[in-house]
Amino acid sequence: MRFETKFDRWLVVVLAIAACATFSLPASLFLKPGPHPTPQIVAACFVPVLWFIVLSGTLPQYYEVSLDGLFIRQGWKKSLIPYASLIEVTPQSDSRSAAVFSTDRILIVTQDNKRFVIAVAEDERFFSELAKRCPQLERRAFGLGTPLSPLAI
Repeated sequence: MRFETKFDRWLVVVLAIAACATFSLPASLFLKPGPHPTPQIVAACFVPVLWFIVLSGTLPQYYEVSLDGLFIRQGWKKSLIPYASLIEVTPQSDSRSAAVFSTDRILIVTQDNKRFVIAVAEDERFFSELAKRCPQLERRAFGLGTPLSPLAI
């Protein structure tokens, strides 16, 4: 079962405005009459390259609850997490930087202390599907977790 990523509109708007501003800088240097200073043009053209690298590292994003485990796709990074290794799946409301475009996030912790931050559009359905496949996790007021997990509420 595939789950789409949640995107906060305000964050997407801020990123779109920032992208327009950074892409307009090289264009304004090229359209300026007279000699074009090469170092400024090279520096200005480097910014769109950075945008491409960052966006290709974060998009596309989706999550799949499959027979083999939880599959996470964030840009070129793909992870398959076996259900038996999950110890904590908890919602977070956070504005710190991450590879997701939402402040409503889900923290996934595995037995080997790997942490994944995702943003699922249908989080209650996501928690229900994981609970069906992870007998070691119990339902909590906020998310799922093992009885002895360090993040127990």
